[in-house]
Amino acid sequence: MFFPSKFPTLATTIFAKMSAMAAEHGAVNLSQGFPDFRPPQELLKCIQRHIDSHTHQYAPMPGLPTLRQSIAEMHRRTHNIQIDPDTEITITAGATQALFAVIATLVHPGDEVIVLAPSYDSYVPAIELMGGKGVEIPLSPDFSLPTLEIQKAISPKTRLLIVNNPHNPSGKILSAAEMHFLENLAKANPHLIFLFDEVYQHIVFDGLRHLSAITYPELRKRAACVYSFGKSLNATGWKIGYIVANEPLTREIRKIHQYEVFAVNSFMQAALAEYLPDFDPSVLVTHLQAARNYLQTLLSETRFKPISTQGSYFQLYDYSEISDLDDVLFTEWLVKEVGVALIPISVFYKNPPKNQRIVRFCFAKRNETLQLAAQRLKNL
Repeated sequence: MFFPSKFPTLATTIFAKMSAMAAEHGAVNLSQGFPDFRPPQELLKCIQRHIDSHTHQYAPMPGLPTLRQSIAEMHRRTHNIQIDPDTEITITAGATQALFAVIATLVHPGDEVIVLAPSYDSYVPAIELMGGKGVEIPLSPDFSLPTLEIQKAISPKTRLLIVNNPHNPSGKILSAAEMHFLENLAKANPHLIFLFDEVYQHIVFDGLRHLSAITYPELRKRAACVYSFGKSLNATGWKIGYIVANEPLTREIRKIHQYEVFAVNSFMQAALAEYLPDFDPSVLVTHLQAARNYLQTLLSETRFKPISTQGSYFQLYDYSEISDLDDVLFTEWLVKEVGVALIPISVFYKNPPKNQRIVRFCFAKRNETLQLAAQRLKNL
């Protein structure tokens, strides 16, 4: 190569790899986190109206004012919190771009960032591109916060703590006690800033409630929160998300955002602004909780053992009674020989636990898709 690689050891993400293998082998794809059903019909009608009537020119860099206002109203309705749409909300080209913008804003060469593993795969590459170091701390075996280990890991070099809630891949949501721990951590460490990845904020099951960081005063002072319309509206291909942060932090984030993408798809923003006042998260939750339960029922007579999930698109299963293969080899064998594509959980770690035999299913699928996958897995 005639230039040095910034990531000489980095390969294609496991999500792209497994989806490609699923297509190659005709497998049922329960790997990558996208639904195989359509967005709400009323939203699609809004989009068509705005395709026909919109000017199709640049939106303002922070996002359409009407959309930012609709987002602020949605958070008031769902979390009883006031957000300034002009100074605290920025529309982004999906949540991954939002995460990158926040990390690029906050992380300087030599800074350390605490990453709770298993973690989404874009965090550490973004940290390293900024010259920072990701400090991986494993979550507890039940995927709760390892409070003592987090406290011990904080040093004068620690710039940022990244928290994913609801959590991908486990589906765990943070308890009130865990949120209070994080708020006390903020009080005790004035140099520490938080990045909350809350893309599954609306997808919480069994009557539980998502506790957003922006509802905790100490965290709101020192946190950026990232959200995704793709996850909430069954439309991951649209790549529209947003960041909520206080005014000084938002001002700095927008400096990065304007040179990453400048502005986001204008007519889609207009359509979302029109649709959001009628958005009812309970419809989404009812649908996805039924899908989770259906998958569990379908696999209840197999040797896959479910691990409790409280939210998100995902259900973890222990396959230790089925195979001694490590999870990467097991999922590769499954997609080639059984015809089902899953995600090995070890890819969410830098240093995965030894002898862990866990895979991730995406259950945001039609019943027919889940039935076909279960049919192929039933004799394992």
